[in-house]
This record gives sequence, C-alpha cells and structure tokens, in this order.
Amino acid sequence: MVPSRRPLSVHACHCLLRRVRLAPWTPPLWQRVLPLLIVLVLLAGTGRAAWSRTDTDSAAAAPAPVPVALDIAALQVPSYWLRPHARVLREPPGATALDPMTLLHRSDLPWQPVQDTDPVFNFGTDRAAWWVHVPLAHRGDSPTTLWLEVTEPLIDFVDIWLIERGSARTLTELHSGDRRPFGTRPIEHRHPLLPLTLAPGQAADLLVRVSTVDGEHDPLPLRLWEPAAFEAHARSEALLYGAYYGALTVLLLYNALLALGTRERAFAWYTLFLGSFLVWNLTYRGFALQYLWPNAPTWNQIALVGFSALIYATMAAFAWSLLELPRRSPWAFRAQALLAAAALGHAVWIAVDPTAATFATLDTVGLAMFAALIAGALHVAWQGERLAWWYLAALGSLFTGAGIYYLTKLEVITPGPLSLQALNLGSVGEFLLLALALAHRINRLKTERDDAQRALIAALRDSEHRLEQQVNERTRELAEANAQLTALAERDALTGLYNRRRFDAQLPQELARAQRSGRPLGLLVLDIDHFKDVNDLAGHTQGDVTLARLGRLIEHTLQ
Repeated sequence: MVPSRRPLSVHACHCLLRRVRLAPWTPPLWQRVLPLLIVLVLLAGTGRAAWSRTDTDSAAAAPAPVPVALDIAALQVPSYWLRPHARVLREPPGATALDPMTLLHRSDLPWQPVQDTDPVFNFGTDRAAWWVHVPLAHRGDSPTTLWLEVTEPLIDFVDIWLIERGSARTLTELHSGDRRPFGTRPIEHRHPLLPLTLAPGQAADLLVRVSTVDGEHDPLPLRLWEPAAFEAHARSEALLYGAYYGALTVLLLYNALLALGTRERAFAWYTLFLGSFLVWNLTYRGFALQYLWPNAPTWNQIALVGFSALIYATMAAFAWSLLELPRRSPWAFRAQALLAAAALGHAVWIAVDPTAATFATLDTVGLAMFAALIAGALHVAWQGERLAWWYLAALGSLFTGAGIYYLTKLEVITPGPLSLQALNLGSVGEFLLLALALAHRINRLKTERDDAQRALIAALRDSEHRLEQQVNERTRELAEANAQLTALAERDALTGLYNRRRFDAQLPQELARAQRSGRPLGLLVLDIDHFKDVNDLAGHTQGDVTLARLGRLIEHTLQ
C-alpha cells in the first residue's frame, strides 16, 4: 500500500469527497510546503556530515609516502594553499605523548595522502587529533619569509612546528586556537599567523596538529602569504568588515531608538535580534577574541553558542510580533516556541559545561527553527498578509548568503571576494528587508490609526451636530413654554387683560423711557359704571363675558 502524504483525517475526508462526487480537497499551501521543508532540514543535516568526511574517509588506505617538497622560492602568486602538497594522519589512540620529532621519524604511522586539490582540510566529527605534514624547501638565492595563515578563527587548538630537515631543529612554533588566550599569537590577527623563514638551500617539515574539545572539527585552511600581500589583504578585509559592522551598529541603534520611542514590541525584538547577531558574528569571525575578551577563551566558547541560541529565540519572537503568529498560525507559534526553548537550553548547557558538544544538536535546532519560520510565514502569507512575503524574502536573503558562504568554505564554490562575504551580504539583505517590513507595518498601523481617528472625529462631529440640534429645539420649546407661562402669569384669567403684576413690571420701564425721551406719559384709569346691574340682570357668567369683550375692545382701541 502506498502511504498517503496527507494526515489520516485529511486523507479520509478526501476519500469521502470523491465518494460523494464532490470536488477533491486541495490542502493549503503551508501543508504542501511543510513536508518539503522538513526533508530539506534532514538533507542539510546529513549533508553537513557528508561534506565533513572528505579527509577522514581516507584513513583506511595504504600509508602515504612523504610528498614532494614545496619550493617556496618558486611560488609565483602572493598566496598559496598548502593542502595539495600535504599528507594527513589521525593521531593514534593514546598518542598524547607523541612529539613532532618522533612523529617524523616513525615509519609505522598510517599517513594518508590528500586525494584532491581542494585547499581546505575537513576532518569532520572526530574526537581524535589530526596532523598535517607539508615538506618545504628553499632553492632560491636569498632568505625568504612567508606567513602561514590558518584561515579559520574557530579551531579549538592548533599547534604548528617548522622543523629543519636533517638537524631536527625546531625553527619556529606556534600554539594557538580559540580556546587559548589571544596573547599567545606572535602576530595580532583574528586568524592564527606564523612567520616561516627559510635560508637558501634549507629544507624543513611543516607539522600542524589540530584538536577539538567537543569532537567537531572546523575546516582547516592552510595558506602561505607574502607578508606585503597579506597586509594588503588584511587592510581590504578590515575595511569591508568595518563597513559591515558599522552599518549593523547604526541599524541596531536606530531600531533601539524606535523601540523606545514607539513602544512597539516588534522593534524591541528586532533590536535584540540585531544585537545577538552582531555579537555572534564578531565571535564567529574571531574579532571578539582579538578585541573584546582576548584573555577569556572560555567565555568566547560560551558567547559563540549562547548568542547563536539568542539569534534563534529572538528571530522567532520577532516573527511572533511582526506576523502575529499566536493569532494567525497557532501551530507555527507553538513549534517555534518549543524550538526557541530548546535553543536557550543550549545556552544554559554551554554555560554549565563549556566543553560540551552543543553544536551537534544546536545546528539541528537551528535548521528546524528556520523550517518552522518559513512554514509559519507561508501560512500567514496564504491568509493574504503582505508582510509575510517581506519576511520570507528576508529569510531567503540570509539562506542564500549562508548557503553560498558555507559551500565556498567546503570548496564546492570557488572562493572569491563575493562568495567569501556572502554570509555578511545575505545578512545585510535580511536586515534591510526586515527593516522595510517593519516600516511597512508601522505605516499600515499609522494609516489604520489615522482612519480610525478620522472616523472618530466624524462621529464626534455628527454627535455634536445632533446634540446642538436637540439643544436648540429644546431651548425653543422652553422659550415658548416660558412665554406661555409669562403670558399666563401677567394676564387676568377672566378678561385676558394684563394684570397688576404686569402693571408693576411695565410702569418703571415706561417712566424711564419717558424721562429719557422727554415725552409725557399718560395713565388712564377706567371705571365701568353700573356693572353690578349687569351681574344682577344677566348673571355672573354673562358679566365675565362682558368684561372680557370690553377689555379686548379697550386694548384694540388703545393700540
């Protein structure tokens, strides 16, 4: 039976739909993409181990003879990779007391040749130490000094000896690595550097021993430089890294100020993400051990793992705030929260035991986190959220840069100025795209706020207009009622004529007017004679009617 690629419940629903002849169900985009992301994570994890077996798999072959000596006087390029002229040896168990002199003179050791021309040694995951032997010779006319660069700042322990052939005299040696204080290096540089000087006709054996505490060997690139060429290369590299870290610092400070000014949680998480990435990158590139904590190699290991864990955790928290994953995609939020907790657990682990092999599991957690971030962003994008596409573009920029960089370190891609800086370029692209996503979100929130404010103002104005109309109408009603009450209070109920109250109120006004105008004021006192006869003959009711008609007649006549 062919297994279904859908969940069981989804498969059952699909069969039911087909049985009732309805249109087949199409799974959402995130359900179709998530299995692919999981497969890619597994392939990436197995691919890392596969690439790291380049040199360790040759240990079963026959012992290799001593390679032909490399004539340093015949080099026609400013720098030269040593791997094509080397042989390698896995240190036998219990060989801790084996010294370089004994190593060169023993014929029973299983030295193995390098079977390709790639410049980088890869010893993979192995707790044993590895030795590299490169015979050197000088067939020129004048002494030559070249600088040997170990182009990898994260090797735990690297020990180098240059031993004169014939006399077995140690010409120079170096004991370095990122688990040793920076002051042990003869040349102050983030990569271990050792000057090698040979006189005309002199031959020597270059021995390099690398070992690791946690059993995870970093790639070992060995490169000879002309001193002037290396200094020019170092200046160019310092300029590039200075511009990169300067831009990153400016972006960090800008977003920190925005976080303080806007109180927006997404800016705060983005600032923490930038800060974690900045410190991790400084540690990963060797600048932190050189400038920040040169005498604290143990803290260097803790920072490398701890800030890697913080990168994963803050990147997830930023996605939760930017894309509102707890509301829009609860399953992605829960998965990312578990992975963030696992990453932070590695930070605690390395703090308790700085020799722990944390990267073996932290790399897997990181790959799973990236897959969960992509799946969650795709789910949100499927819901019509445009910010998710900005976020996916930012992750794509970082993945592309990181992929090119690590493929360059594994020599799948030919090293070049752009490929060697691909991780930095990809991260810059990610940071800028995330900043644009934040700006888009802030603009959208501002637009929504302005729209809500305008709607509120319009509603308030409409409410004020209705209230004003109601007040005016009520005022008019009250005025009319007051006028009616005043009229009722100032007129006699029987005759309808003004009463004594109106007379008392009106007389002072008329006197004042007469005084101002200088005109005389007349006062009529009317008396109705024999009115009692009317009441007696016609009754009081008819008498009241007579009084009312007489009052209206007098009022009309006087007007």
